[in-house]
Amino acid sequence: MRLPGFPVAGHADDKLAESVAVAGLRLKDCDERDLPFLRVLYRQTRDDELAGTGWAEAERMAFSDQQFGMQHIHFVSHFPRARFFVLQREGRDIGRYYLDVTGEAWHVVDIALVSDARGQGIGTALLRATRALAPAVTLSVAVNNPAAMRLYERLGFVDEGAAGGMHRRMRAS
Repeated sequence: MRLPGFPVAGHADDKLAESVAVAGLRLKDCDERDLPFLRVLYRQTRDDELAGTGWAEAERMAFSDQQFGMQHIHFVSHFPRARFFVLQREGRDIGRYYLDVTGEAWHVVDIALVSDARGQGIGTALLRATRALAPAVTLSVAVNNPAAMRLYERLGFVDEGAAGGMHRRMRAS
């Protein structure tokens, strides 16, 4: 399946890029050449969940690829004015950061990191930099992700209730 490209980035916030650069991170606007990395990244974020299915490796990969495609289509169609970044450290792609800065509150669409970049304060650095620049920040967190929920609460996010069946909406002002 050919996936749609990313919306044209037209409203960069250089201050956000400068803020994360202090932590040794670089935000690069996504383009179609990043889709293979983003597909592998998505697969990594689902590995633990899919390991328990009993499916063969080929079945898990096919399912993950299908789910990635559907998620990508959802993100670019529902957040057409968002910024879609590949996160880099020392020239290496280590994650993605999708951020909609068009509303009165900036909305974190998604943060995902490769396995070996997790637990190093990168998500914290991204969210702190975003909070420092935005009047308010919102995000949704999966109810089955208590570690992320705790992180967001430590960073000042407050649970605002259900955001669909399996997610909670959180806000920091």
